[in-house]
Amino acid sequence: MRYVLLMMLAGLAMGGCTENAPRSGSAALSKECCKAECLVCKHNADLGCVDVEVEATTPRMMYAGKEYFFCSDDCKKAFAANPPKFLGGK
Repeated sequence: MRYVLLMMLAGLAMGGCTENAPRSGSAALSKECCKAECLVCKHNADLGCVDVEVEATTPRMMYAGKEYFFCSDDCKKAFAANPPKFLGGK
């Protein structure tokens, strides 16, 4: 059982989707599903919206060379107004 879990984790680390991972702007999303966290909902403790299924229509924004995903356009706007607030800064 431990071996199976270790192999799954190794596979994710080597090539799986990672939350809030940088992506090429021109590349289409693959058919395999990726998940991310809405940092605005996480900051606001809105646990119902924290997990985001990343699809072609998912709201997203590049900041400091990294792409972030959001559960809604409202959360994207809140993040855009003050990214450090949601990234642990001030």
